[in-house]
Amino acid sequence: MFYNSFSLFLPFVIKGEGFFVLTNDFNDQQIPFTIGLHNALLDSGISGFSWDIDLGTSTMDGFSFYELGSPFFWLSMLFPANAFPYIVAWLFMLKFSFAGVFSCLYLRRFVNDGKWAVLGSVLYAFSGYSLVNLLFYHFHDAICFFPLLLIGLERYKEKKDYKFFVFTIFLNCIINYFFFVGEVVFLVIYYLCRFASKDIKAMLIDAVKCVGCGVLGVGMSAFVFIPNIIFISGNPRTGEFSGIFSMLKTSLSEYMYILKTLLLPGEPLTSISAVYETRFASHGFYLPMVGLVLVIAYVIRKRDWLSKIILYCAVASFIPLLSDLFYMYSAAQMRWWYMFTLMAALASVRMLEDPEVTAIKIGTWANIGLVAVFTIVVVVFNAIQLDGKTWINNPIRFYTYVALTIIGAIITCIISTRSIVNYRNVLINISIYALGLMFVTMFIYRSCAWMGQQAYKQRFDVAAQIELPNEQYRLNDAMNLISMTAHVAGFSNQSSTDTNSIRDFEDLFDYYAQVVGMPKNEIPGLAELLAGKYSLSFDPNSGACIAEYKNDLETMYLIERGACPIGFAADSYITEDELRKLDVNQRAIALLDSVVIDKPDLTDAQYNQVTSELPEKKAEDIDFATSINDYVVEHTYGGVLGFEKDGHGMRCVTGYDKDTYVYFSVPYDTGWTATIDGENTDIIVSGGMMLIKVPAGNHSVVFNYVTPGLRAGEAISAVCWLVFLFLLSVREMVKLIFSIKLFSIKEAIPMMRC
Repeated sequence: MFYNSFSLFLPFVIKGEGFFVLTNDFNDQQIPFTIGLHNALLDSGISGFSWDIDLGTSTMDGFSFYELGSPFFWLSMLFPANAFPYIVAWLFMLKFSFAGVFSCLYLRRFVNDGKWAVLGSVLYAFSGYSLVNLLFYHFHDAICFFPLLLIGLERYKEKKDYKFFVFTIFLNCIINYFFFVGEVVFLVIYYLCRFASKDIKAMLIDAVKCVGCGVLGVGMSAFVFIPNIIFISGNPRTGEFSGIFSMLKTSLSEYMYILKTLLLPGEPLTSISAVYETRFASHGFYLPMVGLVLVIAYVIRKRDWLSKIILYCAVASFIPLLSDLFYMYSAAQMRWWYMFTLMAALASVRMLEDPEVTAIKIGTWANIGLVAVFTIVVVVFNAIQLDGKTWINNPIRFYTYVALTIIGAIITCIISTRSIVNYRNVLINISIYALGLMFVTMFIYRSCAWMGQQAYKQRFDVAAQIELPNEQYRLNDAMNLISMTAHVAGFSNQSSTDTNSIRDFEDLFDYYAQVVGMPKNEIPGLAELLAGKYSLSFDPNSGACIAEYKNDLETMYLIERGACPIGFAADSYITEDELRKLDVNQRAIALLDSVVIDKPDLTDAQYNQVTSELPEKKAEDIDFATSINDYVVEHTYGGVLGFEKDGHGMRCVTGYDKDTYVYFSVPYDTGWTATIDGENTDIIVSGGMMLIKVPAGNHSVVFNYVTPGLRAGEAISAVCWLVFLFLLSVREMVKLIFSIKLFSIKEAIPMMRC
């Protein structure tokens, strides 16, 4: 498996002189997020705050969905943070290798000859799901370790080995909480199909034991799981159940796309030949060469537990009510299909090991027939421009994939219906298909990059040199790559897991997007409000140039502009209702004038305090004659002093001549606590940001951050690990005592005879 992936990645590594990139999310999220997580952990461990994600986010909340629990990430920690683009291809090779090894261990349990398990591991590791999701590097952790979860359940049922089952639950839970939820749903389906019994009482008792193992395993990972459950419970990306009837059907385009991705080789999500042009979901299934031929043949031939699972997954794919169930009715986007492909790979190798000619021929013709009908329908839809859209975007590639699918089905039929199936022949043909499809996928991904590799590397090299002169300001640059590689506070805007209060702040400007943050330079005054003092430019005359960075292409310059500091004095307030009366393009200027408050965000005491001590501004009271620069100058003079920040929080001193409210453009969550001269003080939520009241005179202000739920999670994890280790010790002790007794009896019998 490693050699297969090695032969594919190596040409791209060589072409990039060791620097490996693909496109879109891989370049914009996977590379910078790994670097950002590396830096955040070195700063403050898992409990801290990362200033590199958008306007700032909890390290735990921001990175757990990506790589915090990944063994491959922790391996990358052995290297400098900015070395990641040079090692990511090698880590990818390891991921494909481990996906092959662990799936092989699972498949081996169901075949008589282990070589067929090896073949099945190739089908699984290089399935359409794996190929299309090259864009999402961290998805491959779930692909790798999911087979271990099934092995754990199998060992539990076979040998009552609960300890391995519990450990695999812990491992999958800590690696990625999102995928783990889907795996639990699949595990329930798997259990019911494979181990259901007419003895309801015995099955219920057994199910309770399995649930107990699950609770213990999840409890062992609670230090990661609980904080993230708290976080996603307030995340607007979390889906809501919209009713049974509305989730029984979907659009015609979606039905056709699901069918296409089940039948044909997976395509790059950035360039799709038919139905959609681009689609950043995870629709990919195709097993190299064999496609659905052997899966259909298996379902025809056998009506066993595996057929039931396959049929359920196939039906669920077309019904949102069942598909979205895997992720608790958030947008599933077929991100559970890697589990489906493992079942399909198992059915395929079992059919190859013990072929049934009639069933395989029926499966072949059924597969070809489905492909033919799908192709004809899409051609007709395209000809009549159904729904006013183009259904075939790249005819050459589409028809090539159709031809490859049909040829693969015919080859599969010929090879597998012979009197003796030649394993070597099958493996070679499948490997050729797998390597060819993966190379094409990677090549198209590279060719679709919105920024070429040279330009990307140029920015990477520049970012590695950046140091901001003043910690109380941000880098006005929206690329994750810049702020995370530079390890500075910035405006990075490509994340689905930034803190929830950032969404509250963006909502003040009627902005919402699931992943892309609000552009900070499109609304007058917003970049200035958020401390965006520094920016990069190719033109040294675009502002006050304070640094230059030479690279292989073109010199870039660090430019300084006027901006408010992160912490500054506020002297009036405006309610959220009044703010929304203004045009969106006026609201940032209004926030430069007055802090925003909304009664539901505050306690009664806080609301009464602010409204009684600060004058209120109505929408018509905002002075738009005052320039943005005048506001910046005013707030610079009213800024806090000695500002410092790190992964644990921020510190400053104040010296106002009267009691003053100070606004901090830092996202709030319940992990923040603030002290003035060591005494706790209330944090007032101001449109998702933070406001505190400081008394007159010189004072030391300290904000500390600890991830919400982390302490509770750590306590639960500690207890569960103690329970797990105790149970292991008792079990091993019983085994030891029992073996000693047996030994003593065996020794005593001859002596008694003597």
